[in-house]
Amino acid sequence: MFTTILLIIIALLLLIAIWFIIDFRLGRKRHQQLASTVKIYPLRHSETELIKDGRRFFQRLFADIEQAQNHVHMSVFIIKEPGIGTQLLALLERKARDGITVKLLVDRFGSRLAHATISRLKGSGISFAYAHKPKFPFIFYSGNRRYHRKITVVDGNIGYLGGFNVGDEYVGKDKLGYWRDYHVRMEKEGVADLQEIFLDDWAEAGGAPPADLMPSNGGQGPEPLQLLASEGLGYADHLIDWFDSAKNYAMIASPYYVPGKQIQDAVVNMAKRGVNVDILLPQKKDHPLVKDAAYAYFRDLLQAGCNIHEYTAGFFHGKAIIIDGKFANIGSAKFDKRSFFLNDELDLFFHEHGTMIREAEAAVKKDMQTAKSVTLQDVENRTGFENLKTKVATWISELL
Repeated sequence: MFTTILLIIIALLLLIAIWFIIDFRLGRKRHQQLASTVKIYPLRHSETELIKDGRRFFQRLFADIEQAQNHVHMSVFIIKEPGIGTQLLALLERKARDGITVKLLVDRFGSRLAHATISRLKGSGISFAYAHKPKFPFIFYSGNRRYHRKITVVDGNIGYLGGFNVGDEYVGKDKLGYWRDYHVRMEKEGVADLQEIFLDDWAEAGGAPPADLMPSNGGQGPEPLQLLASEGLGYADHLIDWFDSAKNYAMIASPYYVPGKQIQDAVVNMAKRGVNVDILLPQKKDHPLVKDAAYAYFRDLLQAGCNIHEYTAGFFHGKAIIIDGKFANIGSAKFDKRSFFLNDELDLFFHEHGTMIREAEAAVKKDMQTAKSVTLQDVENRTGFENLKTKVATWISELL
C-alpha cells in the first residue's frame, strides 16, 4: 500500500514537472511571437536628478505628489505595508478624495496588498489594477512574468523611474541594512514619453483611459536622454551592441549577475580585447540562490581580466551601465535573464554631451571604493555545498 501511494506521488510530481516545462516553453514561444520588441523613444531633453538614497527618494516623491493638481499615475513592482507603503497609500487616498485623479498599477505577485487595503483604495476614488495576472493557457509562464517597471507621473510635468520599489527595506529598515539604489527624477520633455508608457501599461492591464488628462509640459531641459521600454524581447541585442562599441572601459552595476551565455560572451570579449571591465554586485543577498547563480560566471570573467566588486555598505540594488564616459544606462533592468527575456522593464540612457553620465559614473565609482574584490581564489575556495547550489541555481536561472 505504501509503495503504491509513493509511486502515485512520484508520478504526479513528474507529471507536474513535465507540465511546468511544456507550459514554460510554449508560453515563452507565444510571448516572443506577441511581445513588442524593445522600443527606444526619440531623443528628448529634460531636467534630471539622480537619486541614490531611499529616504531622499521618498522625500522628493511625497513632496511632488502632495503638490499634484490634476493627476498622479504610478506603477510599481513591489509595494508593501505597513511602514512607508502605508504612508504612500494614505497620501494617494487623500489626494484622490481631494479630487485628484490617481491611478495605481502594481505587479500581481510583487505586491501582495490585502483585499481590505485594495477595497479601501478604491473606496477613496483610486483606480487600481494588477499587471500581468496569470492567464490561460500558459498559467505557469504568465505567472512568472513580472511587471518590473517603476513609473510615477505627476500632472504630466514630473516623472520618476528607476530601481526603488515601496517598502521599509528601501529606507534601510530591514536586516539587509542600508539600501543603495539608483532612480531618476525628471521634468520637461521626456515626461510625455513616460506618461505614454504608463498609459499603455494601464490599458494592457484593463484600466480605463483617463477622461481629462493634463497635457505634459513640452519644454526642453539641458539633459539629452532616451527611454528604453522592453517586454523581454530585444533588450539583449542592444546590450551586445553597446558592449561591442566599448573601447576603453565599461562599468556594470546590478544586484544580480545571471546574464546567460550570449551576453556573458560579450562582456568577456570586451575584457579580452583590452577594455577595462568593472562589475559591481552586492555582497549580501536578498534571494537564496541568485548569488550562487552568479558564481557560475565568475571564473570566466576573472580569467578574462574583469574586476568584480562586492558592495559591503549595505545591500546594493542599483542598475547602471556606463561605457567610455559617453553612454550611461539607468533603470529597472537587472543584469539577468529574467530582465532580459521575461520581464517588462524600463530604462533611461544618456548621451555624452549631458551631465548625468558623469554623475552616474561618479556614483558607481564611489560605491566601488569600499567594495570587496572577488578573486579567482574566492571561486576556487567555495565549498562543495556552495558549488552544488550554483549548479541548482544554473538549472533554474531563468526563473530566479
